[in-house]
Amino acid sequence: MTTFKYVLRDMFRLLFNHWVLGLLTLITAGVMLWILGITTLFSLNLENLLSQLESELMVQAYLKPDANVNDTSEKIQALDGVSSMRIFSPSDSLNKLQQKLGSQARVLDVLGENPIPWNFEIHVNSAGYIDNLVNTLREMPEIDDVVYAGLVVKRIASLSMISSRVALIMFVLSVIITALVVYNTIHISLYSRREEISIMYLVGATKAYIATPFVLEGTLLSLIGAMAAAAGIIMAYFPGISLLETSMPLLAKTLITDHGTILRFCILLAGFGATLGWVCSYIVVARFISLNTRPE
Repeated sequence: MTTFKYVLRDMFRLLFNHWVLGLLTLITAGVMLWILGITTLFSLNLENLLSQLESELMVQAYLKPDANVNDTSEKIQALDGVSSMRIFSPSDSLNKLQQKLGSQARVLDVLGENPIPWNFEIHVNSAGYIDNLVNTLREMPEIDDVVYAGLVVKRIASLSMISSRVALIMFVLSVIITALVVYNTIHISLYSRREEISIMYLVGATKAYIATPFVLEGTLLSLIGAMAAAAGIIMAYFPGISLLETSMPLLAKTLITDHGTILRFCILLAGFGATLGWVCSYIVVARFISLNTRPE
């Protein structure tokens, strides 16, 4: 217990003696972890939006007049990537078209007999399945025509890939910069006390006793910075969601709005920050003390 008290005393002495450096570490770690948190939330919301768009992507397949509807339906449902499918008879398709046209539906009267054949509305699991699905459908002898938004599909797939790469790059950069700042802060603190560390080791202090205050310092600074980042995320995220719900209600439905989920995310971010600080501090302290307590 006495040893722990002395360790805490040394840790707070380090913080007060190097408060400018500690404040810089705290601010930098907080800003970088805030950027990391916001980037991650943006990526998650974008993934939700893209998943929603992908779930609404569909391929419209029109049958030939002599095709068997039930047999063709079973073949299509067995294809890779098909999540669901609806069958529309000619009358169902005509009614749906009339509903879309609204007051302009009277123009359909000039068509006379209903020209719309039996057709399938096919939904896919993701945009990546559509090209293969369309090619397979066009090769089926029962299918007369296939209609789908090819350009939209390609853009959604490209956007999904780009967003994943950008999120990964931002995550890696944020982690590296935060780790370097914590590493350098602890290294400077150790360097300024190198003579004291050598004396402590010579009079019998163990390496663990010498190292612990520095490791605790880096961990504490990173934890406080991460907690500040989490508070900043909460203060910025929910007002932004409220603004989107007012101005863009359809888009807001795809966003993460559950308070419990955001709170758990912030707790995870704080834990990640503390762990990052501990790892960086441990590495630099172990390396420095091993070099400076080596017998001459």
